[in-house]
Amino acid sequence: MGYVRGNEWLAMVASVVSCLIILLTVATSQATTSPVDAHQSPQVSSSSNNQAEENVRALLKRRFDEKIAETSSHPVEVEGWPVEEYDLGQISGVDVDKSGNPVVFHRGTVIWDFGSFNDTNHYLREDEGPIDEDTIVVLDSKSGQLLASWGGGIFYMPHGITIDHENNIWLTDVAMHQVFKFLPGAEKPSLTLGQAFTPGTSTDHLCKPTDVAVSSSGTVFVADGYCNSRILKFDKDGKFLAKFGDEGWIWMEGKGSALAIPHSLALIEEEDVLCIADREHRRVLCINAGLTNPQQFGEIVSVTNGFYIGRIFGIAYSPDGRLYGVNGAGSSPAETQGLTIDWKTSQVFDTWTSKRSFISPHDIAVARDGQTIFISEIGPNRLTKFVLRPTQSPSSSSSSYANDLYTE
Repeated sequence: MGYVRGNEWLAMVASVVSCLIILLTVATSQATTSPVDAHQSPQVSSSSNNQAEENVRALLKRRFDEKIAETSSHPVEVEGWPVEEYDLGQISGVDVDKSGNPVVFHRGTVIWDFGSFNDTNHYLREDEGPIDEDTIVVLDSKSGQLLASWGGGIFYMPHGITIDHENNIWLTDVAMHQVFKFLPGAEKPSLTLGQAFTPGTSTDHLCKPTDVAVSSSGTVFVADGYCNSRILKFDKDGKFLAKFGDEGWIWMEGKGSALAIPHSLALIEEEDVLCIADREHRRVLCINAGLTNPQQFGEIVSVTNGFYIGRIFGIAYSPDGRLYGVNGAGSSPAETQGLTIDWKTSQVFDTWTSKRSFISPHDIAVARDGQTIFISEIGPNRLTKFVLRPTQSPSSSSSSYANDLYTE
């Protein structure tokens, strides 16, 4: 049974329990007005009613936990992976190809620091040339061994990587303010969005774009970015279609459609939904993707925020219906951790981390079978692999995480 069906089961049980509580309340009320119990104080009756409600809620929680244990799973770190550590730069992005292998986008010897950009968001080190090292690295999913690498002499400040359904690779470079599409095996892009080293607010300019999502029909969504606060929508040929959000940097305390560094995208195509990691607003905002009805693009579908979210850096959708995320540095009071999210009910129902602890996670990717997760960090520069394992019963002493599904 999938998670969504599990939620339907819970809703059904909750409805039954609500009816039971109402019946108990009515019964208690009738008892307090009967001649036999007329001498009892209202406080006693209220206490009995409260106890009945608590008993029913306890029953609901127990049944709920048992159901989740049957239908859910928990990401567990694969220790000793990769078998060999590689000398990579800041791993700004990761995705998984059609073979299930992780593909990372890293910065080599380049570091994004306070001297990288000026006040108008122009890159200050263009004259130093592109990164010499291969910035795209493919690793074997099982062993972590190096399979291939390329991308030297092209990029200046790598950021996001997306591999679409045809195994095309989409890359964003925040220094160049551009998005690039590479066909499988190609060394030059077949499509480029944005103007090189020219930040801007028009629809043919980008400003430090962060991520890309691509539909099976070729519709492209670009998160733009660090110095714009919008999502741009293009057709498969790069023609502008629509936008969500606004130009420039905006802070609206996470209200409505305003975005503050849309840092990552996850397209849920079967639901016609696009989810956005609205990093500085500490929320995941899901909107209508407008694939079926373009006029509905941007309509808000759900918002997930709260204590566990923190500064959400990366999100990725799994075929089993889950949305996975990872927050990053500066997320206090939330822990820096992985998140399992039900975007439909706006709830974080599981949190998880690495045994060596996350320091500065930056991106997350899920394999197409939904069973393997990769998280990249930009200091230390490393990639961590997780696999799904059946959730142990919350009553078991060996359970390694807290079940936060049930809330009153």
